[in-house]
Amino acid sequence: MQIFLINLDRRPDRLEQVKTQLAQLGLEFQRISAVDGSQLPADYPLLNKARFLLEQKKPAVIGEIGCAESHRLIWKQMITNNLPFALVLEDDITLSPKLTEFLNTKTYEAYDFVNLSSTEPYHLDPTALKSLLNQQILERPLVWQSNRRLWRKIEWRRRWRIFKLHPVNQDTILCECDPAPALGSGYILSLTAAKSFLAQSNQLYFPIDLVWRYSDGLLRQAFLSQPLIEQTRGDSDIPGRYQGYRLTTWQSIKRFFVKSRRWQRRWAVARLYKLKTL
Repeated sequence: MQIFLINLDRRPDRLEQVKTQLAQLGLEFQRISAVDGSQLPADYPLLNKARFLLEQKKPAVIGEIGCAESHRLIWKQMITNNLPFALVLEDDITLSPKLTEFLNTKTYEAYDFVNLSSTEPYHLDPTALKSLLNQQILERPLVWQSNRRLWRKIEWRRRWRIFKLHPVNQDTILCECDPAPALGSGYILSLTAAKSFLAQSNQLYFPIDLVWRYSDGLLRQAFLSQPLIEQTRGDSDIPGRYQGYRLTTWQSIKRFFVKSRRWQRRWAVARLYKLKTL
């Protein structure tokens, strides 16, 4: 499987750190020269500033658009070269030694998107998860079934659902879900997902690591119970990304009518899982 590493030209230090880790794991990669947001115009056409502010309750920063365009470069390359799957890595990461073992299982081939870097906000209560596995309850029980309450302990809120558990090994479980966790530090996607993500991000009103929550199509998405990629904290190349903002009263009213309800994705999930979405 092709591995892509997104790296800014002005961050050779990060390149060397990740290059060393990949070499230790015996993994080859292709470097993608990241789009530097600081070099983009403030009125970049990809960004819908007004809707971004209402959707995310904060203004976009141009570095987020550079990040988005960097990921889009990979998706375009996948489409051009007809790559069935790819592993996408950002350069501010620490890789688990178990990454190679997971890739060799090829269990990811059953999915269109697998987040390797985050489980949030899913709770994955360890006691409940162990009990479900011991009882071989690997699919989401229907609302009237007795184990439904136990299953809910590994989910979060009403619409954050896990539909299937796919044990990979003793320590790792693929959790088929919707919505998938954010954070694009490391993920695997299929060619189908690349096409969907690229189309959905032609107009951005969300950070790029939310694109899988908005994309249509019957995309099967998942995350790992134990992330294999950890994002480095405190060394962001996107200044202001997490800066707070308070909407005005009028903006809050507009947000109620403008905010996406993810109807495309929710309809796709309903077709994929039917009664299990209840």
